[in-house]
Amino acid sequence: MLAWAFRGSSSSKTDPTQQGVLAGTPTRAKVGSVAPDFTLPTLSGSKVTLSHLRGKVVVLTFFASWCHPCEEDMPALQQVQDRQPAKVAVLGINYQDFVGDTRDFVNRLHVTFPALVEDSTQNPVASRYDVHAMPDTVFIDAQGVVRDRLYGQTSVADLRNAINKLVPTT
Repeated sequence: MLAWAFRGSSSSKTDPTQQGVLAGTPTRAKVGSVAPDFTLPTLSGSKVTLSHLRGKVVVLTFFASWCHPCEEDMPALQQVQDRQPAKVAVLGINYQDFVGDTRDFVNRLHVTFPALVEDSTQNPVASRYDVHAMPDTVFIDAQGVVRDRLYGQTSVADLRNAINKLVPTT
């Protein structure tokens, strides 16, 4: 019901319960459909909008500082980002976490890809991506379509296999 009310709104004002969610985009992330768009701040305060990354494969991971499997995923995700930065963008969205804890977590793990901050109680972007457990990784092709999803801990091999299906060979 909340998603319908937001989607149907044509007001330019942002509903505070929908922080980061952009109007006019799909209400749920489903494999084979356009990824719901959003804008969220990074830990440094700049903003990232998913649709502005069209042309690149996006690896969207939902993580938390209190999640041990997330801690083990972050170096693998960083390797993916470092390997093909011109073709792949890794984005991390904190889930039910405090900003300070998220900052300490990514700094300790030397994460350089954007760590995005979502409201820790409402989690509107995570809700639209149907996130219920950590880690949760979504693969979005260069046209903005959700193509795959990995639930739980991943490996560099899992990540590369999913990305290799989406990155055009040249």
